[in-house]
Amino acid sequence: MASETASPTVNSPSSTPTQAPVEKPSTPPVNILPSPTARIYSLVHPALLLTLCTLRFEALVADPIRELLADLPWLAFLQITYVLICLPPAGTTPTEASFPAPTDGEDKKKTPPRSPSGPGVTLRPGKPGLRRKQLAGKHDFAGVWAKLMPAFLSLSLTFLLATPILAVLLVLFGAPLTTHNPETVLCAAHIALLCATALVYVHGVDGYVWKEVWGISRPADAVWGSALGTGLGAWFGAIPIPLDWDRPWQAFPITILVGAYIGYAVGSLLSRTPLLYGKRIQFTPVEDEEGEKKTN
Repeated sequence: MASETASPTVNSPSSTPTQAPVEKPSTPPVNILPSPTARIYSLVHPALLLTLCTLRFEALVADPIRELLADLPWLAFLQITYVLICLPPAGTTPTEASFPAPTDGEDKKKTPPRSPSGPGVTLRPGKPGLRRKQLAGKHDFAGVWAKLMPAFLSLSLTFLLATPILAVLLVLFGAPLTTHNPETVLCAAHIALLCATALVYVHGVDGYVWKEVWGISRPADAVWGSALGTGLGAWFGAIPIPLDWDRPWQAFPITILVGAYIGYAVGSLLSRTPLLYGKRIQFTPVEDEEGEKKTN
């Protein structure tokens, strides 16, 4: 009897070794919307940003604060246009974003009510063509509003949250603390618009996704690639500032902004190639991670 009572104790859940908590699966990489307009503009958009940076470079060197303020609305407009045309809003798939699901009104329109007296007689004949146009207009408005609302929310969160955070990061990475404060804030606003607008638009406020963003562990796509490219470009752009070349364009934050714009364009395009799309940055070899799990 002792052996019979011991076996269920060994197999009981309390005595089994503790298993590692199941991690939440990562969200897949974001695809550009399948419409031809979205695919074409996703390639044109980086070129437009580089053109804006090139055309206004001399004015930026002459008066950085004034030029940064003047270019900020144009950059915001281009970024909002990009997310509206090319990206699915948070909580949707590319197919749903391109073709909104029919509402209850449309389902009822497809199956009109029948009268009890005859199967082929409708209760309210009216003007079916007019009703179809009205319902189509409602669907179009709902689809546009479903994309406009996340776009304006992403723009608001970019200015209210991302800009102060990036301004602090610029100071921590060597930007002047007691001087050039307007330049620091405006530079942070430009970088925030480049890297955070699309991230907020497609991912919302999903905490797990943002942990991946801050941990640099997102799978490569057009959105994450452009954000990572912006950060790396700004970091490399700071290299010429302390050099003793005595050039006017070395003043803070000109080279940082130019590097951010170039990094955005390069990251947005390269991350969509088969070589990088869906890949992650690995800081620890996979074999080492598997070995650590086995030992634990």
